[in-house]
Amino acid sequence: MRALLLCVLFAFGVLPASAQTAASVASPTRRATTEIGALQKVPYRIDIPANWNRGVVVYFHGYEIDPVRFTNDEPLPSMFAPLLNDGFAVIQSAYSQTGWAVEQGSADSERLRTYFVAKHGQPEQTFAVGLSMGGTLTVMAMESEPQVYDGGLSLCGVIEATDRMMRRDFALRAAFDYYFPGVLGKLVPVAVDFVPSEAIEARIASAMHANPEGTAAVRAIYRTGDSSSLPGVIVSLTYDIMEMQRRAHGNPFGNANLIYTGPIDAYALNDGVKRYRADPRAAAYLSRWYTPTGKLLKPLLALHDTGDTLVVASTPFEYALLAQRAGHADNFVQQYVNAEGHCNFTAEQISRAFDELVEWSRAGKRPRAGRLPK
Repeated sequence: MRALLLCVLFAFGVLPASAQTAASVASPTRRATTEIGALQKVPYRIDIPANWNRGVVVYFHGYEIDPVRFTNDEPLPSMFAPLLNDGFAVIQSAYSQTGWAVEQGSADSERLRTYFVAKHGQPEQTFAVGLSMGGTLTVMAMESEPQVYDGGLSLCGVIEATDRMMRRDFALRAAFDYYFPGVLGKLVPVAVDFVPSEAIEARIASAMHANPEGTAAVRAIYRTGDSSSLPGVIVSLTYDIMEMQRRAHGNPFGNANLIYTGPIDAYALNDGVKRYRADPRAAAYLSRWYTPTGKLLKPLLALHDTGDTLVVASTPFEYALLAQRAGHADNFVQQYVNAEGHCNFTAEQISRAFDELVEWSRAGKRPRAGRLPK
C-alpha cells in the first residue's frame, strides 16, 4: 500500500458510445488505438495495439495521493511497452477515490472490464497486473473472479492482510513516538491536514541523527531499510494511517496487545510506549478491504525487489502459506530481484515476469520460485 512514490500506468483502447466523455487517438507509428474517457465520471484509459492478440491486461494502479489523470499527450511508461508489443490490450481505471481505494478500485476496474468486453468482444485471455496496492487488487480479482482471469502478476504488491500490514506500520509509528516524542504530533487521530513533505522528512532525519540509540531501535523494529530511508518511510506510513482513519471513520489500529521485540531496550519500550485500541467498526472495514483467502484457482506470480522499504519483500510468504492451507500452493510463485527502493524494476524484468506468467497459464509451465531468471 503505502506507495506514495507510485507510478501510474497505462492501457489501450477504442472510442466508447456509453462513456460520458471520450477521446480516441490513433498512433501513426503503431497504428494503435487509444481511448480516454469516463464511466460514471471515473476516468479510464484503454490501449489496443495494431497487432492485438485478443488478450487483455487489466492494470490496477497503486496508492495515490492525487487523482490519476489520463491525457493523450502523455506517453505510456516504457517499462510496459513489452505487453503492448506482445499484442495485449491494456485497460486501466483511475479509480473514483485516491488513497487506499481497494473497494472503489475493484468496482471501477470491473466496470471498465465489462465495458471493454461489451465493445470489443470476449478476450481469449485476461490477466490482472497490479503495482503495490494494485497487488492487493490483483489478488482480490484472482480470488473473487477466477472465471474471468487466467493469471495475475503482482509487482511489489501488498498481498498480505491489509490489517496485518497496516497495524505493523501503526505499531512502528507508536514506537517512533516513544523514542522521538513530539516530532510528528498526535497519532490518534493523525491531523487531517498532514501531507508528506521534504521538510517533515528533514525534521525526522535531524531527530534521528541526534538520537542514534532510538534510531537503532526503530530500525530493529522495522527490520528493513536504513537510517537514510527511514524518514521517508515514517512520513509515508503516517499519511497512510491518517488516510485510513478518515476512510474508516475511526481508528482501525491498535497496539494494546502487542509485545515489542527486537530493540536494544525492549523492556523500556514495552513499559513506556503509548497503547491504543482499535475502533471495532473501523477495524472491520480495514479487514474487509482486503483479507486474502488463499483460494487461488489460477496462476499468480508475485515479484518483489529485496530492498523494498515500503512493501517488505518477505511479506508475500504469508500468502504462500495461505494458498498452501487452502490447497492451492501450486498456483502461487514468489520471485525477487536484487534492488533497493519501492517497486524498483526494469522494463526487461517486468517483461520476463509477465512472459513467465503467460507461459504458465497457456502451457502449464510453472516458474521457479526464487530469483527472477535472467
